[in-house]
Amino acid sequence: MLIGLTPVRLSFAGGGTDLPEFYEKFGGNVIATTINQFTYTIIHPRFDKSFQTFSPDFQKHYTASKYSKIEIQDGTEIASSVIKYMKFKTGINVILCSDVPAGSGLGSSSSLAVNLVNVISFLKREKLSKRQIAEKAFDIGRKILHWPIGKQDEYVSAFGGFNYVKFAKNQVTVKPIQLSNSISNELQNNLLLFREGNTRNSSTILTKQIQMIKEKNIDTINSLLTVKELALTMYDSLKQSDITKFGELLHQGWIAKKKFARNVSNSRIDKIYSFALKNGAIGGKITGAGGGGHMLFYCEKSKQGNLEKKLQTLGLERVIFSFSNNGPKIIQTSDMSNF
Repeated sequence: MLIGLTPVRLSFAGGGTDLPEFYEKFGGNVIATTINQFTYTIIHPRFDKSFQTFSPDFQKHYTASKYSKIEIQDGTEIASSVIKYMKFKTGINVILCSDVPAGSGLGSSSSLAVNLVNVISFLKREKLSKRQIAEKAFDIGRKILHWPIGKQDEYVSAFGGFNYVKFAKNQVTVKPIQLSNSISNELQNNLLLFREGNTRNSSTILTKQIQMIKEKNIDTINSLLTVKELALTMYDSLKQSDITKFGELLHQGWIAKKKFARNVSNSRIDKIYSFALKNGAIGGKITGAGGGGHMLFYCEKSKQGNLEKKLQTLGLERVIFSFSNNGPKIIQTSDMSNF
């Protein structure tokens, strides 16, 4: 048996500028890190050449099928599409699960795609670079599953760690952000992550956002240009170990992000955000495309107890996390030499 682990991500600035529709014309900048929440792929060899998948998170089971008969079905579509895309014809059972729920805004679907690409390439004895893993996972999401996604999730999960990721038409550059242990700990300790309670379908939000970019909507384009510059400002501040601006930049980024498309925020999210600012938070944001999932706040340690207690009254649940420096990892529990 073989187990693949891949981290999910927290994006702090620049989200949305990683959409090809935007960065191919304007360029994009993203600040993000992986955290110690993971997707898992459990692989067990079969005695025939069939492919079978179980997804406990979605309560889905794709019954054993020959390679030529594999179809893409909701709940197991990532595994099926990776198998088809990478032309893996050896029989396996696949179990998929995650530390975070679907629609969390933490990039779990992209993390799982990265996970499976890494695992299947290992089984095929194909040594892929982090960049190749990210690009293959992105192609599967965009070209096979037709998700309206950007590239940051795949790159952040594939590379691991705290990074500044720069997007251009023909190139993606990943620059690790080096923080001292004390600064990293202070930043991590000042960030609070909460499960908002409502998962969402990011495709609807991102499809609208892409449409607005294609239509050259002034508000959308200007907002994306603003968060692009904020990501660069955040990168410069972090390089200088100056995290005093971090909360303020999160706040500015959230104000701009709400202008990407109408359904990025809603009355409940606005109420939570306003409530958080009144109870100790300096800034924050909804994670991912918006609409629900998780909310991140920057709050000094002395005020966190009050903030957490107040947000619990609105039905939010705190998620304890830490930064992670690791990308995809594979654990072998038995001999897989028969692949």
